[in-house]
Amino acid sequence: MKPQFPKGWLYPSLMALSSWVVIAQQSSPDILADISNAWNNFIESGQWVALLVGLVLGYLIRMFTSY
Repeated sequence: MKPQFPKGWLYPSLMALSSWVVIAQQSSPDILADISNAWNNFIESGQWVALLVGLVLGYLIRMFTSY
């Protein structure tokens, strides 16, 4: 007799993929407007500064710790 495993035990990513398909079907049809709004919010909120600082600090840390 074969042991019975619950579905998703062997391939857990398949269960996650099926839930992403449902989420993707519920998104708004105007993707370009959503991207534009997200970009404008990213710029206006100053998050681009945090990104730039993080990239510079990460580069400096990598440069000083590599041999």
